[in-house]
Amino acid sequence: MPPVRLMTRSLMLTVVACSTLMALPGCGGPRALPAVKDSGEFNLRNGRFDEALADFKEFIDRSPGRADVHYLLGKTYLARGESAFAVEQMHVARSIRMEDDEIFAGLCEALYADKQLDELNRTLRARTVDRGRMQDWALLAQYAEKLGDRDEVQRGWLTAAQVDQGQSALPQLGLARLYLSVGDIAQAKRRAAMAYYIDPLNAEINELVKQLNEIPGPTFGIPPAELPGNQAPTATPGV
Repeated sequence: MPPVRLMTRSLMLTVVACSTLMALPGCGGPRALPAVKDSGEFNLRNGRFDEALADFKEFIDRSPGRADVHYLLGKTYLARGESAFAVEQMHVARSIRMEDDEIFAGLCEALYADKQLDELNRTLRARTVDRGRMQDWALLAQYAEKLGDRDEVQRGWLTAAQVDQGQSALPQLGLARLYLSVGDIAQAKRRAAMAYYIDPLNAEINELVKQLNEIPGPTFGIPPAELPGNQAPTATPGV
């Protein structure tokens, strides 16, 4: 009878671990899907785009119906400068989860990067017509700014503020920056004061107030024009 070789303690522990956790690398089985996604997100955050790409592709090959992973794969393609593939993945993600704001923003980012500007405009306008929320008008204004359409920037921010009824600082801040960019300091200060009234601790707002040579404080803020009962804002000539 051939001699029986006893397992070493370390080998025995390895066998036990592998039989219990088959998803661990080196144990012969596939990684668990949550581990694949976590690895992809870690690699994406740390600029390891090739590794992130492999992770998210592996996940989708095994579970193709996850909108969030198609979105992350799209973000990875964007980071790699492969905007056409990013658009494709963002469209897939949106087809699975139509109402997701993060996915919609990702699609717009990919369309802009891929220079599909007509499609970007159609997509943004369709969203604002269908839903018309403050966030939708704000996103329209932000991309109008990227495209250099100041009239559309103003219309987007004003409509966002009106729809929101002066509850959010974002449209007020957007308008203040717009007016500052065209040299309308009075309107820039007015809108900055409204933004400050809503969110006095916001670092971006405080920085803009200082840039306008004003001092942030309780006496600076004023109620937004869009608050119920206040006078509706008017367009600024020349913007």
